[in-house]
Amino acid sequence: MSWLEKLENNVFSIKTGDGKTYTPLWKDSEKSKEYNTSTFDFIDVSGSFIERKKPKATKYPLIFWFQGDDNIEQTRAFEVSADDSRPWEVNHPFYGLIKGQPLSLNINDKAYNVSEISVDFWESITEDYPRDLVSVIDETATKNNVVLENSITSYSSNKAVFSSEDITKNKEANALTNSAFTSELQGDDYADYQVVYSTAQKSNDNLLNDPSLAITTCQQLLNYPSLLALPVVQKVKAYIDAFNNLKIELQSIADKLFFESQAGSCISNYCNASVNYLPTDYEISIDVFQVVQDLIDIYNDYLQILDDNSVSIYDVNNTWQPDADLQNSLYNLVMFTIGNLYNLAFDSKQERSFYTDKDTNLILLTHEYLCLDADDENIEKFRQTNNIKLDELFNIKKERLIKYYV
Repeated sequence: MSWLEKLENNVFSIKTGDGKTYTPLWKDSEKSKEYNTSTFDFIDVSGSFIERKKPKATKYPLIFWFQGDDNIEQTRAFEVSADDSRPWEVNHPFYGLIKGQPLSLNINDKAYNVSEISVDFWESITEDYPRDLVSVIDETATKNNVVLENSITSYSSNKAVFSSEDITKNKEANALTNSAFTSELQGDDYADYQVVYSTAQKSNDNLLNDPSLAITTCQQLLNYPSLLALPVVQKVKAYIDAFNNLKIELQSIADKLFFESQAGSCISNYCNASVNYLPTDYEISIDVFQVVQDLIDIYNDYLQILDDNSVSIYDVNNTWQPDADLQNSLYNLVMFTIGNLYNLAFDSKQERSFYTDKDTNLILLTHEYLCLDADDENIEKFRQTNNIKLDELFNIKKERLIKYYV
C-alpha cells in the first residue's frame, strides 16, 4: 500500500486510558528505535559477532490539533483523558496501531480556534518485565556484585603486565574519583569516604604483589556512594564525572585493564545507585528518563573506548581484547536496570504544559492545575516548578508558558 493510500484509508486516532477515542488533525512525524545487542569475540577469529536481540521501545514525537468553535472544549476533554495512567492506543496512518505511554504533553492555544498538542510518546509492552518476583534493589545488588567480581578477576589475571608506573597511575585515578564524590558528601559520609580513599591508596602501593586487593579497594571508591541516602541526581552526576575522569589515553595493557575494570565498575555502581533512590526522587517521568539516557550514553561511550583500544590477536606482543565474562555481566546489569527504570518512568508523574490564555496569578493557577488547596506549600511548589519570580507573583501575563505534573 502506498503512502497516499495509507493516508486515505487510515484515520489518525488516539484511544486514551479511560477508553475515549479522539480523532484530531495530525502532522507528519518521525520515530526512532534502539536495539538490544551483544558483541562476541573469539580467539583466532578476526572481527566481532554482533547478536541483535529484541528492539527497545520506539519513540514517537506526536503533533496534532483540535480546531473549530469547540477546540478549547475538545482540548480540555482530551487533557482530562490523558491524565488516566493506563496505556494509550494510537492508530497512526504510517505506523499502524501503537500501544504505549505519553511522557509529556504540551498544549498551545495561541491560535484561538486551533489548539496544538505536542506529545512525547513511547511504545510500551503490555506486561511488566522484568517481573517483580524479586526485589529490584536486591537483584541489582546481586548483578552488581557479579560485575565487580568479574572485573577483579579480569584485572588481576596477569601480574606480569604491571610496573611501578601503574601504581602512580592508579593512585592518580583514585584521587580524581575521590574528588568526583567528595563534593557531594558531608559529615560522617565524607569522613567515612576518606577512610575508603586512604585504604585504596595504601593498597595500590602493593599493586605488584597483590593486584587483586589493589583493584578491590579501587572499586570500593565507586561502590560505597551508591548506597548512600542521597538524591539520585547527585549520585549519578558524580558517577558521570568519575567515569569521564577515567577517560585517558590508554597506552599499555595495564592501562586498558584498569580502564575496563574501573570504568565498568563505575557504570555498574551507577546502576546500583539509580535503583537506591529517595522517596522524593523520580517524582516525574522525565527525571527517570534522564537517568536512563545518561546511563545509555556512558555505557555506549565505554564500549566505544574498549572497541577503539582492542588489538588483534595476531599482534602477539600487544594483543588485548575486553574480558567476555565482565562484559556479559555488565551488559545484563545495564539492560536489567534500564528495563526497571522504564517501568518506574511509566508509573511516575508526567509533564503537562500550556500557554496562559489570559492574565492570571499564581494562586489561581495552583488551585486549578494542581487541584489542591492554594496553601503556602503548594504555591511554593508550583512557583519553583515554573521559576516564577517576585514580579510575577500577582500578575502572570497572557501567553506565559506554565508546567505542571500529573
